[in-house]
Amino acid sequence: MSGPDVPPSDFGRPPSYSTRTTLGLALLSMAASLLHGGLGATDYPLTRAGGVAYILLSGLLLVYGVLLLIRYAEARDAMSDPLPRTAMYDTAHERGNFRAGLGLHGASLLFALVFAALHQVLLWHVLATLLSGYAIWLLLRTRPPRGGQRQ
Repeated sequence: MSGPDVPPSDFGRPPSYSTRTTLGLALLSMAASLLHGGLGATDYPLTRAGGVAYILLSGLLLVYGVLLLIRYAEARDAMSDPLPRTAMYDTAHERGNFRAGLGLHGASLLFALVFAALHQVLLWHVLATLLSGYAIWLLLRTRPPRGGQRQ
């Protein structure tokens, strides 16, 4: 069943990444990645391997934020498609996005905590920890339902 007469509810619920919370999460991920990357550069003299790992993690976090912003824009655009042809909202990668974000922000939070204990710029590491903690909280608010719970 397709065409303009089909109400959007026939295509399932909208993806979790079509919400304003996800837009905020994407922007927060990009901002947090810049802070974590800068801190990784300042932590490089302390431990080279840890500093490089922190910088690489912040790069992955930046990529995650940009891709999440693109998915947000695509989802908002798809929701206004006047002639939907398929149930485009029931996507398998929603759960993968959630897990990737949780892993990246969780690792960033742990790095910030460890380096806060080892380094003199404690205030900035605490700020980075708070940003990552807030991002994890936003991720948990946008958690997609498990496999059989789709409408």
